[in-house]
Amino acid sequence: MRDMHKIAQWLFIVCIAFGLPLVVYAPTFALVSILHKSALRLSMAGMVPIIILISATLALGIMAALGAGERLTRADYGFAWPAWRFVVFAIVIALPLSFILNAALSHTREPGPLAGASITPILIWFYFGLGSPVQEELIFRGLIQSVLARHLSATIGNATRAGVVAMVGAAVLFGLVHLTVGPWTAVAALVLGLLAGEMRRRSGSLVPAILIHFIFNLPGLLVVVR
Repeated sequence: MRDMHKIAQWLFIVCIAFGLPLVVYAPTFALVSILHKSALRLSMAGMVPIIILISATLALGIMAALGAGERLTRADYGFAWPAWRFVVFAIVIALPLSFILNAALSHTREPGPLAGASITPILIWFYFGLGSPVQEELIFRGLIQSVLARHLSATIGNATRAGVVAMVGAAVLFGLVHLTVGPWTAVAALVLGLLAGEMRRRSGSLVPAILIHFIFNLPGLLVVVR
């Protein structure tokens, strides 16, 4: 009976891991698809901010709902200011790593997430320099990693180990989402997710994760916006 209970717990955690991004992204892209097919005929410039706003709002709504039921506070989700050493460490590690990965990706045939986008430079910086890092870190390091860590802690019985497993799980999901761009982009996203997730785990804050995400997007932004 104990083994069956453990199996049920792990199946529940797997359902949470895949269910949370589905609950966030499925309604978002369904609505965007409807708007695109409607008389509005949204362009890329019009779809990107809607995707960012709707998915971030859904993530915040789920955080609030789960917070009330599972007693998760804003700090549990990473809404806290970190010690400055984590901010400095995030910059020192992320800057060289982001340019190394971008140089490696430039030798692949993958188009990148901004390929074919007809968006003005200022909007590209706003959407992918600010909007996307905040939105994706809210979803993956704020919502998914935090909820996974809470449930894994009860299953594993060790908060530190649960935090590491949750961090890796959220990073893998983040990489899988980026498979739509290409396998090498997904690998780069996995590296980003592992670094951002570990900094979020150690600092207790989303701030270093968002900063790392911006730095990882920076080389691509500098190439596209010239």
